[in-house]
Amino acid sequence: MNRHLRLVWLLLGLGAFVFLGVLFVLPTKWEVVRSREIAVPPAGVFAHVDDLRAWRAWSPWREDAYPGLVFRYAGPPRGPGAEVSWDSAATGDGVLRIVESMPPRSVGFTMAFQRGRIRARDTLSLEPLPGGRTRVTWSDRGTLGRTLLGRMSLPVIEQSMGRDLERGLAALAAVSEREAAAAR
Repeated sequence: MNRHLRLVWLLLGLGAFVFLGVLFVLPTKWEVVRSREIAVPPAGVFAHVDDLRAWRAWSPWREDAYPGLVFRYAGPPRGPGAEVSWDSAATGDGVLRIVESMPPRSVGFTMAFQRGRIRARDTLSLEPLPGGRTRVTWSDRGTLGRTLLGRMSLPVIEQSMGRDLERGLAALAAVSEREAAAAR
């Protein structure tokens, strides 16, 4: 019996060692890219993505979706340096800051969560299409740091971020197209 017990402990230890070894070689970075065509010229879409307060109408991360979430704005009203931060029990803490703005082509921004342990760099690119349309491509790239839990959750993060980007682009299309129709 003693011999069998030692064998069980040896196998458990070996299994734990292999499990941790696999965790250490898992990737810590993600990349999610989604696109959508919008029936509005780039300048009409750009106005909604360069102004963080305008994100209230289309962002997948809106205050009304998370009880207790309150955004705090800092910096200029639009463009590089514009910033929004938050801290709530439902979402944790975070900061989103516009770092690059090239009207009407693209807006680049950084995001940091969990006191900066999780970081992302995003770009919203606007490509003019024939007929006054725009292809908006949202690229999200980030790193989870060196946490084991983060490495295990990477597939879930990529899947949920993909859903968020699709929801955001759909809402951006609706807002931009509704505003363009009202202006006509």
